[in-house]
Amino acid sequence: MIAVVCGLVVLGVIEIFHLAVTTALVRRIRALQTGTAGAPDIGGPGVGERGPKPASLPGVPEDTDVLVGFFSPGCPHCRTEAPHFAGSVPALGKAGIRPLAVLNGAAGPDRDSLAAALAPAGAPVLDEAARQAFRAFSINATPAFYLLRADGTVAGKGLTTAQAAIPAQPHEHATAGA
Repeated sequence: MIAVVCGLVVLGVIEIFHLAVTTALVRRIRALQTGTAGAPDIGGPGVGERGPKPASLPGVPEDTDVLVGFFSPGCPHCRTEAPHFAGSVPALGKAGIRPLAVLNGAAGPDRDSLAAALAPAGAPVLDEAARQAFRAFSINATPAFYLLRADGTVAGKGLTTAQAAIPAQPHEHATAGA
C-alpha cells in the first residue's frame, strides 16, 4: 500500500512538472505569434556609448567609420543576413562607412561558405582575431551589427544590417581650425 501511495506521489510530481513546462511553452508560442517576444540581447555597448575604436580592429585605418557584422557558421540567421550585409557595401561606401565582417568559429565547409557569402564586403576577420573582436564587443548572439564612428561611439546597433545602419549617413569628421 505504501508503494502505491509513493508511486502516485511521484506521478503527481511529474505531472505538475509537465503542466509547468506546457504552460511555459504555450506562453512562449503566444508571445512569438503576437510579436511580444523579446529579441535576444546581442551584448556590447549601446547606441551612444563608447565601444572599441574601429582602428583597433584588423585592417581598419584610423579615422574610419565602420559597420561591423558579427557572424557564426552554425547560425541560420547569419546565413540569411550575410547577403544583406554584403549587398550593403555600395551604399555604405557612398556614406563613407567601411564594412567589416567578423566570422567566429572553427574552419570548415560551413565557415568557408559563409565567408564566401561575405566576400563582397572584403575578407572577413577569422580565427584568433575574430575571437578577440567577439570578446571586445561582448557579443552574446549572432548575427550582431554595430555602426561605429571613428572615435568608437556606437551610432547604430541591431540584429540586422538595416537596424544598425539606419543612421548610416555621411559623418563629418572634425577638422583642425574649423
